[in-house]
Amino acid sequence: MGSLLPGFVLLLLLSLSQAHDVIDDVCSKSENPSLCTSILRSDPQCSGAQIHKLYEIFVKKAVLSTQAALEVAKSYSSGADKAKCDVCAKSYTNAINSLNSCQHLINTNDRASITTLRTRLTTVKTDVATCDNQFGESQPFMLKAASRSCQEVISVLLAISNRM
Repeated sequence: MGSLLPGFVLLLLLSLSQAHDVIDDVCSKSENPSLCTSILRSDPQCSGAQIHKLYEIFVKKAVLSTQAALEVAKSYSSGADKAKCDVCAKSYTNAINSLNSCQHLINTNDRASITTLRTRLTTVKTDVATCDNQFGESQPFMLKAASRSCQEVISVLLAISNRM
């Protein structure tokens, strides 16, 4: 039994090293490597996860953050910003639909599906940015914060997809 312990420790260290390498590899190719690393390392689900599992985790996070942004946009149901927020709501809804359609692409694991996945994620990023473009510098604080959160998660998701 005592001889099994060193082997187990070595296997555990090797597994942690591989997870560290996946996170470093993904984040080194992201738009904001330090933010990407911070997000991935702060989530216990990501520890030891391989690339496909990281994708599954982050597509769910992207849907949740985009749904949160949609709710913020909908909260501006009257006033001067209503028309702009309606555009935001439509853009966020489109982004959520695209993210949901991306979930099945990961399971196919062929080059064409991964290419389609990356294209859809780029479209999601554009959809989220559409809201920001409606306002320029006058975007309400809560909507700007929600949009930034979406963009950060989607950026990590794009970095993960580019590693697949």
